[in-house]
Amino acid sequence: MPTSALSFALGPALALALAAPVVSDYDQPPRPIKIVKPQYPRDAFAKRIQGVVEVEILIDASGNVARARVVKSVPGLDEAALDTVERWRFSPATKNGRSVATVARAPVIFEIDSKTTTPPRR
Repeated sequence: MPTSALSFALGPALALALAAPVVSDYDQPPRPIKIVKPQYPRDAFAKRIQGVVEVEILIDASGNVARARVVKSVPGLDEAALDTVERWRFSPATKNGRSVATVARAPVIFEIDSKTTTPPRR
């Protein structure tokens, strides 16, 4: 199954996305249109927790993240990673000229700059 540097969480389009077949042998991969940066959880920031949460996402045929699950956890950051990928949007994968649903994996990076002493604003 092809994977991309992408990621995601359960969304309202889940029922619709599950009704369509998921394609792994697409002609064109999904392309990011809107990728938002993660919001650092205040508690994780205070504890200086850093790392990369790897998320598996289902990108539906409309380019929305329909489902997400953590496949590589960083305790204290997982929920923020899932919240982040839910807001991502894609140009969907295509197969034979038609938009199709597909699965991808994405790293969501949480890194604290050594000079930063206050958590980023929400």
